[in-house]
Amino acid sequence: PSRTFHGNNRLLTSQIISYYESINQYKKELPEYFNFASDVLDEWARLEKDGRKPANPAFWWVNDKGEEVKWSFEELGSLSRKAANVLSEACGLQRGDRVMAVLPRVPEWWLLNVACMRAG
Repeated sequence: PSRTFHGNNRLLTSQIISYYESINQYKKELPEYFNFASDVLDEWARLEKDGRKPANPAFWWVNDKGEEVKWSFEELGSLSRKAANVLSEACGLQRGDRVMAVLPRVPEWWLLNVACMRAG
């Protein structure tokens, strides 16, 4: 039974921990190596290209002036592969390295994040 805390109907910490532990008991098989960029984004790009998934933007950015940038899954994949190659080859980035990107929240910031995922 749920008890209220200071008049709110929120779960108590002990209930949250109990719920978290019950979720962790579910043992899902995870691949040894998983890369969101190549395992998910590239797969969605392939499904769109084959016509098995409707074409939707993978990335849709709008600034405060109403300017938009839209990238398909194929475009995001291509751009992130190029950026990952620059990071890996020209900058010497290796799997497990830490990266700090100091950019405003512009499309290139998001692209750099996907490229870093792709590079490992």
